[in-house]
Amino acid sequence: MGIVPTTWMPNCSMKRIIIHWTAGGHKASSNDKSHYHILIEDDGNLVRGTHSIKDNVSTADNVYAAHTALFNTGSIGVSVCCMSGAVEKPFKAGSFPMTQTQWETMAQVVAELCDFYDIEVTAKTVLGHGEVEREFPNKPQRGKWDPMVLPWDTSLSKRQVGEQFRTLVKTKLTGVSGLVETPASITAVVQGKAFREAQIFNEKSIVKIRPLLDTFNWQIVTASDQEVMELKFVDGEDAKSLGFLLIEHSNKPMDIPAGTSENEILKKIEQFGFVKIVDLAQALNLSVTWDGTTRTVTIE
Repeated sequence: MGIVPTTWMPNCSMKRIIIHWTAGGHKASSNDKSHYHILIEDDGNLVRGTHSIKDNVSTADNVYAAHTALFNTGSIGVSVCCMSGAVEKPFKAGSFPMTQTQWETMAQVVAELCDFYDIEVTAKTVLGHGEVEREFPNKPQRGKWDPMVLPWDTSLSKRQVGEQFRTLVKTKLTGVSGLVETPASITAVVQGKAFREAQIFNEKSIVKIRPLLDTFNWQIVTASDQEVMELKFVDGEDAKSLGFLLIEHSNKPMDIPAGTSENEILKKIEQFGFVKIVDLAQALNLSVTWDGTTRTVTIE
């Protein structure tokens, strides 16, 4: 299951995610919440910021989360609550050092945001505040270096810390290290049943819907248009809701023309539809694990 509530992720177009530390204590203050969309406290607890992610689609109205100088438009700000009194050189972590729990949790949060907003994991789209000026020289950041030093491993350079974080995000997205750019066949095991029509595709593990319907006697009861990309299916007496992808020729997304009837949409879902493993697990209230040796993703 995801850890970021879906209500925190409004439908809008975002370009990048910039990670930070607050330079405060281990708990989110009202000032912290005014600057970031999502904050992670020392125990991994998530706190929603004052501003919606959607507020940063445009900053022309001056109502947005101001987390990165000159670079807030289209940018989601995620921050760990820590590092009050920190000194860069010689390094001192201060009274509230970043915890490994915060680092891992932030990677999970960013992975879920990348998945929801379809943001590719690169140094220009998922980056630390201390990397912004290097990647975008026209966006000076007045010497900001957060969160590019790990208190538990100060031997890493800022560039290495950034790459480590992006690798961690990719791992949480796909269950494997590294970005899978082309579809690759995997096995999906759902509630003890193995399904061969599954792939890793654009950083997402997906499984075909039709065999799921046949195996578990699920029925699709409603489906929306191509913009929302959502369906509801019946599992026993419970109605579940999850997103779907229509895939044609293995990796080519297929559009549904405007005005297509719901019956036709349902037919296309059954013929071409794939569902993301993480969405299916969330709908079933189950967890996802990955075995890289057998290339098997399991929902249990």
